[in-house]
Amino acid sequence: MPWREGRDGDTRFYTERLLPSWWLWAAALGVIAMVSVAYGSALGSAAGWLMAGAGTALAVWLLLATAPVVHVDDRVLRVGRARLPLAHVGRVLVLDAELSAEARSTRLDPRAYLLLRTATCPMSLMVEVVDPDDPHPYWLFSAKHPQEVATALRLAVEGDKERSDRAHSREGPQ
Repeated sequence: MPWREGRDGDTRFYTERLLPSWWLWAAALGVIAMVSVAYGSALGSAAGWLMAGAGTALAVWLLLATAPVVHVDDRVLRVGRARLPLAHVGRVLVLDAELSAEARSTRLDPRAYLLLRTATCPMSLMVEVVDPDDPHPYWLFSAKHPQEVATALRLAVEGDKERSDRAHSREGPQ
């Protein structure tokens, strides 16, 4: 099946969700606690407990739903809402915490696509974009297990090249 924009592949190589850091969870629960106490003192303890339960459920859902996903399959690399077809993936570099900090500061190309969660993921990946029409020279993004993402991405790109070569050999000379 030919690749179409906006469609994930059928074979998943790697997926991870970049959860918010602990302090964001603590801040959300702190605000919920304050609002619950206020409702509880004004309207009674039942209203306070109801607000605590509903507020906690809403905060957990919101923090999980907005957490970006790093996904590698047989068609695309997806980081957050951005997609990069495997045919346009160039070099893949895993950056340790020190190199990640350097890549985010003075060596950062302002045209690069960034998705960074430095509080929970100090290491990152740099993926070269080899599409001449793409304005981003590379993607720099955080990952909890960057070496696993890089390995999955290399396997997926190799598989994509093999499928592409088989498809071109079936078409024959033009």
